[in-house]
Amino acid sequence: MNDSWLVLTLFSKTTDLNILSSYFDTCSLGSHDCDEKINLYFDFSSRHKVESILENINVKYKFEYDWSTENKKNWMENWKDFFTPVSINNEVIIIPDWDEKTYNHKYKIKLCPAMAFGTGHHESTQLIIQQMLYFKIHKYESLLDLGAGSGILSILAKKMGLSKITSIDNDPVCMDNFNQNCSLSDVSGINFLTQDVHEFNDYNYDIILANIDKNNIIKILKKYQKNKTTARLILAGLLDINFNEIKENIGSCIIENHIQKGEWISVSVKK
Repeated sequence: MNDSWLVLTLFSKTTDLNILSSYFDTCSLGSHDCDEKINLYFDFSSRHKVESILENINVKYKFEYDWSTENKKNWMENWKDFFTPVSINNEVIIIPDWDEKTYNHKYKIKLCPAMAFGTGHHESTQLIIQQMLYFKIHKYESLLDLGAGSGILSILAKKMGLSKITSIDNDPVCMDNFNQNCSLSDVSGINFLTQDVHEFNDYNYDIILANIDKNNIIKILKKYQKNKTTARLILAGLLDINFNEIKENIGSCIIENHIQKGEWISVSVKK
């Protein structure tokens, strides 16, 4: 089954789909949503874990679901039909590797679309990029990217001029796609490590990014508070319904900036 993905299709009200899909953030390889359904992609080894999650959320929400498989090659071809460039603040443009058009954006990121990694289309990615621009991170030297995936955020940081960038992701499949995207975007010198983000303890950076799920973010927040770092911590991958829980877990830290797009939010925290 190495040439296919396991696909879970969730059917529900559009307003509930983001909430439902967030429960699978720790094991999903990626997603594609359309109207009142969303396709979530998994390795076949994840099925037992996914079924357990389905059982737990089935008592809270009203939805239907269906299982299927999708050939990886077919998926890549289908991407070309709906992958459109993503422009953020007219400064950042994210394009697929087959796009040879000329763009006037200050920062251009070129990607080879691959599952699990992010393409810039998701609100959480766009929000954290907006935060990076808002805080003018080109003024800083170092950045830690927790849950780096495709490398969008790390690549942007490199293009903005940061010299020391460490990117962490626990998915070994990410590394090849990450390196490919760095090459496509003409950047180098980013230190990519394949490990659990919670096993990485060096927070001695100017900027720390975490665009992952709520539960992992809360763990990162707790470690951040105990660490002697003076870094600015920028968080995304959160729904607006998570905001109060985040505020309850920041301790003596302060929220510098809080932005929202649809149901998704990004929060920046500083000591």
